[in-house]
Amino acid sequence: MRILYITNPHEDYLADAVFHGFRTLFGSDCVDFPRCDVMYKNCPDYVKKNVRGNGFSLYSGLLDDIEVDRFNIPEKVRNNYFDLIVFSNIQRQFGLFYQFRPYLHKKNTVILDGDDTIHPFPARGFWWRRPYYWMIPKAHKQFLYFKREWTPDTRFSLLAQKLPAFIKKRVPQSANLRRVSFGFPEEKIVTTLPAKQKDFPVHVVDSELSARLPNTHTSYAFESEKEYYNDLQQSRFGITTKRGGWDCLRHYEIAANGAVMCFKQLQAKPANCAPHGLTGSNTIHYSHADDLLGKVAALSEQEYTQLQLNSLEWIKTKTTVKIAEGILEEIKKIK
Repeated sequence: MRILYITNPHEDYLADAVFHGFRTLFGSDCVDFPRCDVMYKNCPDYVKKNVRGNGFSLYSGLLDDIEVDRFNIPEKVRNNYFDLIVFSNIQRQFGLFYQFRPYLHKKNTVILDGDDTIHPFPARGFWWRRPYYWMIPKAHKQFLYFKREWTPDTRFSLLAQKLPAFIKKRVPQSANLRRVSFGFPEEKIVTTLPAKQKDFPVHVVDSELSARLPNTHTSYAFESEKEYYNDLQQSRFGITTKRGGWDCLRHYEIAANGAVMCFKQLQAKPANCAPHGLTGSNTIHYSHADDLLGKVAALSEQEYTQLQLNSLEWIKTKTTVKIAEGILEEIKKIK
């Protein structure tokens, strides 16, 4: 396949994870436009230092700078050169979307929306407050629309957003809406379960729990990815919660380093909202510090090992390649 992958000029965990998956699958036939500097091994230092989260996991130089033909992209789009065009963040790329719109059709175009907001394009406050956007064609009408933060309130219509909850739940959501999640580079997943030296890592994002655990804190704890991963590999458990959105790279980093995820208030996550596939068989769900500490104390070694194994199996289904392949499978279903 020849793929045009529209990128962002800054880090975007969903967009960049899916790009890594497509580039791994299709090599130079996956054309990032503009060049996604932050994903390459030769990314300039002045770019790296501005990356959120110290650039761990996705932004540590995953890609070689191979030869990619980015010349005269608009002409290629007009001539149907590409088999697939991916708008990796429609909230930021709507300008190119409308520029290319006459040459797009439902089998050659997909829309990704990885923003933390539950509201899709153009159904968030920014768009509603500007009347000149009200009549623009809606991206979800013809194209598959992959939304990471998808809840029952994810509606493309302002009227539908304002409906009472008991009515809203009876109104179907867009037929083109699809689930999607972050992906994790397969090469960074441990191949064997590491030996454990302690229960919890240094970085504990739950402030209530961190206050109960010595030698932990809630802020970033490491300057290098290697130190961060080593700490997770030495720990039996990793702590995660909902942050700006439900999906977070931390979930995947914990599982990829052979620790068991402890997810606060996971039971409140809407079913279609990423991350997907977390259950009591691969994750410890907890409501508060005492709840988690009690569950950890009651866990047998055999039960822990099974959780650990299941967690490792879960992360293998969430690699960047698997997420990209999942998008391709959805496209194949289009009639």
